[in-house]
Amino acid sequence: MVPVQIEKYVNAIGDFMDKHPTTTMNDKLKDLEHKTGYHKVYFFVTGAVSALSALWLLGGVKLLVDLLGFVYPAYMSFKSMDSGSHDDTQWLTYWVVFSFLSIVENLLSVIVTAIPFYFWIKMGVIVWMYAPSTRGAEVLYQQGLRPLLAPYLEAGKKD
Repeated sequence: MVPVQIEKYVNAIGDFMDKHPTTTMNDKLKDLEHKTGYHKVYFFVTGAVSALSALWLLGGVKLLVDLLGFVYPAYMSFKSMDSGSHDDTQWLTYWVVFSFLSIVENLLSVIVTAIPFYFWIKMGVIVWMYAPSTRGAEVLYQQGLRPLLAPYLEAGKKD
């Protein structure tokens, strides 16, 4: 029996699993649910928490944040390339800005380590950069990176 307080979360995760059966191994977890009597969501959440814990132990918060900045955007980039839509510009812009910020982060690593909650801030910036509702990478490119690089891009056209 699922406690009432968490039933809505269990149902939401179960619905997500039903919508994405391959990614969530829904069929295998349903079999496990029938064999054990425990809800498939419990197995899914246990596996996800275990995987995240292992990644955290192996690489720390930096690895988790870097994966956040890579996995979803890479997936969406592959989808964009195969779809023939005009999403390519959004994801190309994301990768240019993400790469630039990664280089700056490495150059300023001594300063970065002194910033409290840096990786939480970085996580928020990464999600802001690729969220379809904000498209923050385009904002950073148009407002910061493009003006910085424009003189060099123009000089390259003349050569």
